Amino acid sequence: MFEVYNKAAELPQSWDQLVEGNIFLTKTILGHLEKLNPCQQTYHLDTTRGIALVTYKLKLDIFTFAQNIALKVPVNIVGIPLSTAKSGYALKDKARLEEMVQYIKSLKGFYLILNSEDELNLAQGNTLPTCRLEIRWQKFSEYLQALRSHYRYRAKKALNKFNEVKITELEDNNSFDQAMYRLYLEVYEHSEAKLEKLPIEFFREFPAKIFKFTLNNETIAFLQLVAKGEELIFLLGGFHRSYNERLDLYYNLLLKLVDYAIEKGYKYLDLGQTAEETKLKLGASQYPKYMSAYHSNPLFNGVISKLIPSFSYQPYAIKHRVFKEENDENPLGKMS
Repeated sequence: MFEVYNKAAELPQSWDQLVEGNIFLTKTILGHLEKLNPCQQTYHLDTTRGIALVTYKLKLDIFTFAQNIALKVPVNIVGIPLSTAKSGYALKDKARLEEMVQYIKSLKGFYLILNSEDELNLAQGNTLPTCRLEIRWQKFSEYLQALRSHYRYRAKKALNKFNEVKITELEDNNSFDQAMYRLYLEVYEHSEAKLEKLPIEFFREFPAKIFKFTLNNETIAFLQLVAKGEELIFLLGGFHRSYNERLDLYYNLLLKLVDYAIEKGYKYLDLGQTAEETKLKLGASQYPKYMSAYHSNPLFNGVISKLIPSFSYQPYAIKHRVFKEENDENPLGKMS
């Protein structure tokens, strides 16, 4: 039997025990998101069967990945109310998948399940895959040496452009200022897959590390990171597009993420879901993510089932042999 909660603070301790592997589903993080990104979040928990999911409401362009089509409709999303590749549900075991699907089918309205790693018994298509790098080196210099010559040359050329850039970690996230926020907005406005636009308070209050990049006392970029166990997660960032070519700015930001992950001893680096070509050329691998849709109206649900291939994301299919030890079959799929 599902219990439905409207406040994360009201969730029982069994919720955190069930979602332990996903930091973005913990009561603490969900409480922050209620305050910083309110979107009518609701929490569904079946303690007996071990099923937990988060829903929120959003007016979403359901043709995000189709060209020359735009249609914004109110949608109930099963997911994290934040731009992250993590799933919005947790299960005690995979045998509960169909029971979760049947529960979603019992709800009224249009539901979209984002960033699932599972193939659900619903109308389903691809969404943006996540890019993850397994950290196998003790030093950044070892990572560079492991690259094939073409990719190593590319990385060193970029790093040489970054010599004058100063990198500092914010001691207090309340010092996240308007200049940094404008860089976030600049990236957001140029994004092809817009979801929520976050307020400046999110960056000041959300529990995360923020690194600021400055050149001649001008803020040119920032990165926001979250850590969970052995994994470092690139959450959000912003950069001055006018410096991108001159400093190879975006590429250097990604290299700094790799450097930091190696320095701090993380095992995995989650680089997020966008700009996959650049991230794959750093040595990351793609891990597929799915979106599933359901409408309680049988007529609308039939239409959705036929349309979902039209707005399903077309994966980047080129395989890059980035490291010296790799063969022609660069891994593409779920992490073992």
